[in-house]
Amino acid sequence: MIGERFTRAARQAGHDAVVQAERLDAPEIGPEHLALALLDAPVLAEFDLARDEVVDAFAAARRKGGLSDADTEALRRLGIDVDQIVASVERSHGEGALAGAPPRRRRRFFGNHLPFTAAAKQTLVRGLVEARDLGHSTLGQEHLLLALLAERGLVAEVLEARGVNYVEVRKRVARSPR
Repeated sequence: MIGERFTRAARQAGHDAVVQAERLDAPEIGPEHLALALLDAPVLAEFDLARDEVVDAFAAARRKGGLSDADTEALRRLGIDVDQIVASVERSHGEGALAGAPPRRRRRFFGNHLPFTAAAKQTLVRGLVEARDLGHSTLGQEHLLLALLAERGLVAEVLEARGVNYVEVRKRVARSPR
């Protein structure tokens, strides 16, 4: 089973991701919830991340329907002003209208928690690949972080904007004693 290779800290990160998703009233656990759960991980300690900045960056993206700054910029180059669209939608439908599905009765799965999105599941699988490639027999928080950074998207963009990038984290993980 995949979970057998997780360290205690990685299991805790999974649990913390569930807590983050529930706190944000999300219908599923996504990669951003895993990232929020990892913000206090030792592998990120040296980066001196401001939790509030990261939380605000994810909230801003949710408000824009999950679009990252790179997505927004690409659309701007095509003549589409995402901020203007968001403002218009919010005038008609209320603040946060694009932030996600309206609250609904949640389906709970094993352990009575929310389901993981396909992208979050892919992060877990990619974490195992990162651990294997580094010659590690277990999956730790650092491998989850590498998986999040390896997948191009919102989480990688938010963390990279704050100085956390795949290459640097991988160097640090490879140097650290196991």
